[in-house]
Amino acid sequence: MARLSRAAAGLVLAAALGTPARAQQPGSTPLRLVYINSAAILANTPGRAQAESVFAREMVGFRTEIQQLQSRLDSAQAEFTRTSVVMTPQARQTRLNEIQQMEIRTRQRAEELQEQAQRREQELTAPIMQRVNAVIEGIRAEFNYSFVFDVAAQGSPIITADRTLDISALVIQRLQAAGGAPPPSAAAAAPADTSRPAVPRPAAPTRPQQRP
Repeated sequence: MARLSRAAAGLVLAAALGTPARAQQPGSTPLRLVYINSAAILANTPGRAQAESVFAREMVGFRTEIQQLQSRLDSAQAEFTRTSVVMTPQARQTRLNEIQQMEIRTRQRAEELQEQAQRREQELTAPIMQRVNAVIEGIRAEFNYSFVFDVAAQGSPIITADRTLDISALVIQRLQAAGGAPPPSAAAAAPADTSRPAVPRPAAPTRPQQRP
């Protein structure tokens, strides 16, 4: 994982906070709506880069193990294709069954490592998300905002909005102040790619063919 996942980036950030929306009555207090860009916020949250670095280092071992398993499976298949012509039918079937079991074990191990990677990412992400959400809620309560929307959330219904309603810079400023990081630069508001490459799964191998 070079970067934390988009799924983690969207956790709880697109929050509908405060009283449920309802039709405005004459003389009632108007709803105060603002929005954030969670991608920009997470790109500038203290500790995010360190978490990504830790995850990337740990994923090296996972990928290496999968690549080694896949390499052994490929070699076994190639060897079977080369030598099966001189095997007895019984030996050919026995070796074919062994390769099929090897393929099953390789896929199972890849799934185990994928699950481990997801759990580890959640462990590294959770403290960051808790800090971000706490700052957003603090700002919402301080300024009496009714709702805080996330324009970077997957499936966000927001097409366009008044940029003066964007409180992302304020969230970043308070996160970095609490974390002792320097104030964000002008480029800090640019969204960041938060996609994460998954632990590689073994490619679907070509099943060795039995020769007549």
